[in-house]
Amino acid sequence: MSKQSKQSKQRPAETEAPARDGRSRLASLVTRPATWVVGVILVALGATFSSGLQSLFAGLLPDGWSEPGNGIKVVDVRRKPVSGPVLIPRSESATAFSDRSDAVSSINDPEWEAEHKWYAAGYITWDVTLVGRHSDPVVITDLRPERTGPCTKRLDDGTLVDDIPQGEGKKIELETAIDAEVPQLTSAEDGSAYFDAGTVTLAKGETVVISIEATSAGPTCEWVLEADYVDHGKRETMTITAPGDRPFAITGLIRERPYDLVWGIGCNRALKPEEISADFDELPGC
Repeated sequence: MSKQSKQSKQRPAETEAPARDGRSRLASLVTRPATWVVGVILVALGATFSSGLQSLFAGLLPDGWSEPGNGIKVVDVRRKPVSGPVLIPRSESATAFSDRSDAVSSINDPEWEAEHKWYAAGYITWDVTLVGRHSDPVVITDLRPERTGPCTKRLDDGTLVDDIPQGEGKKIELETAIDAEVPQLTSAEDGSAYFDAGTVTLAKGETVVISIEATSAGPTCEWVLEADYVDHGKRETMTITAPGDRPFAITGLIRERPYDLVWGIGCNRALKPEEISADFDELPGC
């Protein structure tokens, strides 16, 4: 309920009715008791109805829609389909797939991503969708990758699910080498530091998809995205994570030898190391 409504409840009824009807009608209402009583009842009902509407509309809006510091919201974070191989380490128990289609659909499912431990192998593209929440435009001034700890050695064992990259529609396309000394986001088009020369402005209800290609030449790294933005004239920072509220994770891709199992193109089952160099047409079950 608004401040005004709270004040109106605290005022005696005798003063509220004249305030609504005007001073010129005060004497008339006092001399007509029946009208005065009905007027008081209608004022009370009006205040209750107004309070109910406010509660209703408040319930329709997301929590914190107009609160300072909540000017942008992460709508979706997901691995872009067919954006590179995924490595599932040996330590991950629930990794059995019925066929290649099941394997590929699983690694592209945000729920599966959130429930299982896995790493991008060599490269990956993440699509981050943001929405503006305030009537005043919110300006994103910087977006940068931050490693959550030191990079470690490459993961050499596990199940690899290959997923070939393909084109995509219009987006803000950025890239970053997570294993670099100081990772930063650069434009996929010309290699320039995107936020050095530009910003992203979001009006209320406006969305933007930021497509980020992350790479690692070898090391295993975990990282998050830090976004700086201006909301209601104040500088704010928010952290963006992968599905399951965990860091993004990447490791180098092995090219010199096969993994324990590989779900690759050309065969509908996982291949063992000794089968990798064989002719797919001669392998049983492919």
